[in-house]
Amino acid sequence: MGALMAEDDIYIGPLFDLFNLRFGPEQKDIELTAGGVSEIKALQDEFEIFQEGRPLVESAKLLGLGGLNNNRAKNRWYSVLAWLAKVPSDQDGETGDQRIVNALIKNFARKSPLPCFMKAHDSRDTGGYGLRVVVREDNPVFYIERTYLTISVPMAPKVPPGGKGKKKKSKK
Repeated sequence: MGALMAEDDIYIGPLFDLFNLRFGPEQKDIELTAGGVSEIKALQDEFEIFQEGRPLVESAKLLGLGGLNNNRAKNRWYSVLAWLAKVPSDQDGETGDQRIVNALIKNFARKSPLPCFMKAHDSRDTGGYGLRVVVREDNPVFYIERTYLTISVPMAPKVPPGGKGKKKKSKK
């Protein structure tokens, strides 16, 4: 969430880009033997990076998804990923963290997994996804005609008072 990243919120886009490149469609060049979603599938098959009960943040640390440029931003990003365990999801009975991990496990169990795309949505928009993690198969990049496993996480510039969206009472 932008609020958790504070002045490091300028790194949110590049952190999404890092995930989207690591989990995206592989390159088709002959000299590249691994990369993108096929590399992550091979790592998942060999090491079970994503496991039921293992927080997403721990798998992200293992894959270096916090970036290399700024330790404070990296640690704040990991705080955002840990916070997803407190956020509901579009799947009944699963937190945002569980929803993402379970969707990735299911995706990488396929013979040909979908590339993955992570993005944010405005958690303040109650007419949209609101304050929940949403995972679906769709086409998140209009100029690329390919289906992805799309992970949308809620973000906002500020945490609501009390963390629950309640307004402060005015003193009279």
